[in-house]
Amino acid sequence: MRHNFRLLVVTALACALAWANDVPRLEPLTGLPPHPPDNPGTPEKIKLGEMLFFETMLSERRQRSCSTCHKPELFFTDGFSRGWSLQESELSRKTPNLLNVGWQRSLFFDGRAKTLEEQASMPLENHQEMDMDPEKAAQRLAADPLYSAAFAKVFPGEPITYALVAKAIAAFERTLVSHDSDLDRYLSGDERALSPEAIRGMNLFTGKAGCVGCHHGPMLTDHEFHYTGVPEREGDKLPGTKYKTQSLRDVTRRFSFMHNGRFLRLDHVLDHYDRGGSAPESLEAEIRPLSLTSEERSDLVAFLRSLNGRVDDLLSQTPSIP
Repeated sequence: MRHNFRLLVVTALACALAWANDVPRLEPLTGLPPHPPDNPGTPEKIKLGEMLFFETMLSERRQRSCSTCHKPELFFTDGFSRGWSLQESELSRKTPNLLNVGWQRSLFFDGRAKTLEEQASMPLENHQEMDMDPEKAAQRLAADPLYSAAFAKVFPGEPITYALVAKAIAAFERTLVSHDSDLDRYLSGDERALSPEAIRGMNLFTGKAGCVGCHHGPMLTDHEFHYTGVPEREGDKLPGTKYKTQSLRDVTRRFSFMHNGRFLRLDHVLDHYDRGGSAPESLEAEIRPLSLTSEERSDLVAFLRSLNGRVDDLLSQTPSIP
């Protein structure tokens, strides 16, 4: 009997620990994103990647670079509600910021790229973005004495291919880190880091509002795909399409929200979640109405402001864009 009781207690404790590990919770973001074994982030490679990030030779008409749509002074976004094409028209998606991109488990709102190395060629191949054959871009760089010498130093004995270009750009992008936010400091033990309003907002975030169900962990995302009833724009995906949960870090530094830039202000985002989305009658969003008071909305915004990392040093070290 005693043996059975001990077994029951041990089993209950094990189940409790497993449940605790599965409960979505907020965690501080620390350290730096890991570099994959086949692409270590050496200082020389990161510097080369930074040069390439600002290089217009990577676009067909030499008029665009990665930094055209990911401006450091705009927290690596473009400042528009949606991306702007070579044809001087809006794209169907907003431009995501690149801060903390090294921790993302997939890239693009539909998650079609799994690594930064895989993602690097896709804007080039898109006729609305850079309209450039990646290998032609590599040939241009190989013909340039400055880049020829830089690649020879970083990748000795290897011919310049776009695979190497992608490795260098990815290595640089993994250095674009934004943490040490007020929330990080609070979760690390500094009880004065959050205002009373932000603490109330955090309790709403993890409680009544249920935001933590999808926005949790160090990156404030579950890295999964959900349908939240965001209205699709005409000619885009079908209603009901699921998109990747966006990280909420630096959320108040954005110029639009949702995958298609549908909302321009945080108030509009709160309206959307408060009413439980805008799904057509034939569909059901994965959220529910919240019935927030005006004070609760204000507290949530105060909490969201606490998610901005301290990135002054990072931004001051990158070139400004005309």
